Amino acid sequence: MIIVISFLRVLYGREPFCASGPEEHCLREWMSALGGWVAVGAAIPTVWFLSRQVRDAEKQHRTMVSIQTRPTYMLAKKAAETSANIRVQCEETLGRWQVAKLPQNFDSLRSAIERLKFLRDLVDRTEFVRVQTEIEFTHMRHEQLISSIEEATRGVERDFEEINIERVPIAREAVVGSHKNAVMYLQQVHDICNSYVSDFDRITEHLR
Repeated sequence: MIIVISFLRVLYGREPFCASGPEEHCLREWMSALGGWVAVGAAIPTVWFLSRQVRDAEKQHRTMVSIQTRPTYMLAKKAAETSANIRVQCEETLGRWQVAKLPQNFDSLRSAIERLKFLRDLVDRTEFVRVQTEIEFTHMRHEQLISSIEEATRGVERDFEEINIERVPIAREAVVGSHKNAVMYLQQVHDICNSYVSDFDRITEHLR
């Protein structure tokens, strides 16, 4: 088009393309202004195409993250469910031992030892260890909880071996304290895992 206009100007002169007054606009100026709008119109498809590429890249990134972190997601769901179930058991035991009036005999000490060992086996789970290494640390570490339960168990076992039945109330407190720690730890595991699952579901919402 520019070539055609240039040819016509050479053929017919300047007058057909410019106004007679010196302050009036020349066709060249109008064409320059029009060219700016044409450039804007040409840029719109480019901007749309680039924004589409950005959205596609973001979606692809989220898809890759979803694939790579799915094992951790399944771990979080399992640990959240397991911790909730064990916490219920611990709360029930805690409630009974808080109001229990244990007789001053060996059976009470033996019962406390058995309850502490059962608690240790209950919370010593691989998924809980993996939560603090693959997702997030709890305020009370898993190894700290296990260590505290084992220490409480050894204390009651010493009293049992030394025939120290006067320490039955201490054994009761060991069971109560250990279960309180377990309940607190299990709640932390549950909260961390639930938070991870919620974040994962939000990030991968476009895949569903």
